Amino acid sequence: MTINELNTSKWQDFAFDLVEAKEKEILEQPYQEKTEAAFRALGWSKAKGEICPKERINVGASNQLEPDITFKINGKSVFVVEVKQPTNNLTTRQEEQLLSYMRMRQVVFGLYIGDEIRLFYDNGDALPTSVMQIDIDTEAANGWKFIDFFARSMFASERIKAFCVERFKEIHSSSTLDSFADNLKEDDNKAIKSLLIDYFVNYKKCEETAANRFFEAYRFQASNVNDEVQEEAKPETTQPEAVSRYVLQKQGRRNKKGRDTTKYSIDGGMNYFGKGKFVREIVAAYLSAHPSITFVQLEQVFPDELQGSYGVVRRLDDIYNSDHNLKDLLTRYVMDEDKLLRTKDGVRFAVCNQWGSFNFPHILDLLDKWGWNVLNDKE
Repeated sequence: MTINELNTSKWQDFAFDLVEAKEKEILEQPYQEKTEAAFRALGWSKAKGEICPKERINVGASNQLEPDITFKINGKSVFVVEVKQPTNNLTTRQEEQLLSYMRMRQVVFGLYIGDEIRLFYDNGDALPTSVMQIDIDTEAANGWKFIDFFARSMFASERIKAFCVERFKEIHSSSTLDSFADNLKEDDNKAIKSLLIDYFVNYKKCEETAANRFFEAYRFQASNVNDEVQEEAKPETTQPEAVSRYVLQKQGRRNKKGRDTTKYSIDGGMNYFGKGKFVREIVAAYLSAHPSITFVQLEQVFPDELQGSYGVVRRLDDIYNSDHNLKDLLTRYVMDEDKLLRTKDGVRFAVCNQWGSFNFPHILDLLDKWGWNVLNDKE
């Protein structure tokens, strides 16, 4: 059994009672007791003072705080846990409460356990940043990662902090760029001018009045290349021609061994790809046109049934932790490092390359529905 398989098994044990508690909608206190028991099963000791429930923190002369659970190693706090009912939906007030506990205990990460599990990181803002979410589900895809971080025998604060810092950078970058994109949509000229003035004033040390006066003489306009591609890709063929493209796929161009070698393009014929890589290009183009989409939403756009047993898209975690023979499985997806993709919620995934006459027409039908113009190198 590999380490990931072992961690997955431990996660299933950890989550089992929490799943049952969620189904029964139990109250907060018994839910906390089940949470403590689950951590004890991961090697944390209450007898040694590593699990400290409701430990009071004095704040000033008369106020006190009580984190639900403080975890310690050799008497030093390493993280805190805020437990809520399994039916609870996390609120901003609860995030603020967890952050206050983290800062009082001088730890930079903490856990929320309620309707789901969240790992939070304190980057100094008014609210902590959620850097990882795990469903209360014995089959949660990233449950093994939780065990890898929080099993007592493998726990290392610096390793978790390094993960939190990296995830914060990714989340912050995505959020900042999304905000700028929104500004472009609202007033592209103002957004671009503001960015340029800031650059010349703060980085090139130009005088602000001079920079403002200089850019008054210019007007800027932004255009989204992906929108232009989609505009060009509006269907120019009638439905009967679309049907003939389906027939062409069934016949295809075949080599001496009878294999279909037809290649396809969605960029007006600039680039052609075989079926496996072509589907990857479709997913990448869709992701680029919808940068805010989450992985779950992407799975709904490209449901498994379009492909079959391997699905169209798969999380890397799921690929590497599958019961299927890994060596074989790695050949079933486009696994080149520069071809892997990531959704806004941080999920890295690969696109299946297993396409033939039995399932590729499903992709062509989908593109017809969207109005994307598909060319093949026989046309």
